[in-house]
Amino acid sequence: MNSFSIKILEKDSKAIALINYLKTLDFVEVVEEKDWWDDLGIENKASIDRGLDDLNNSNIHKDQDVRNAIKKRILNAETK
Repeated sequence: MNSFSIKILEKDSKAIALINYLKTLDFVEVVEEKDWWDDLGIENKASIDRGLDDLNNSNIHKDQDVRNAIKKRILNAETK
């Protein structure tokens, strides 16, 4: 069995009519899927947007530089 995906905006009346028509066909199964982005909170979306802005503005750090900085902080941490 082949599966096909169609992304449709719910607010479009023609799209809703199409979905309702497809539901009447016995050889079509209509499955509603939500995008994970819609389930994220405002803070998480803002954090992702900041990260994308940093990436687009080349405000990034190399993986090894971050690892070295963390290792240095741990080695220099005072023990109680």
